[in-house]
Amino acid sequence: MNFKIFFILFFVVFIMTTTTTVYAGPLAYGACQAACAAGAAAIAGSTAFIGTPAAVASYSACQAGCTALLLAPTP
Repeated sequence: MNFKIFFILFFVVFIMTTTTTVYAGPLAYGACQAACAAGAAAIAGSTAFIGTPAAVASYSACQAGCTALLLAPTP
């Protein structure tokens, strides 16, 4: 039974890694920046600016994730 689950998981991962194309670069980085800013504004606005430290923390974490899009190859 475990062998079947392992085989299916391996097959799915193998298919995903062989057919995945990276679409990134400056345009994806800009879109990610906009999404981060909108998310931080939504957090700060929904808490009447009481949750501003949480908004800043989530914004900085999101910005760090956007850096990977800028460094990824553009097709």
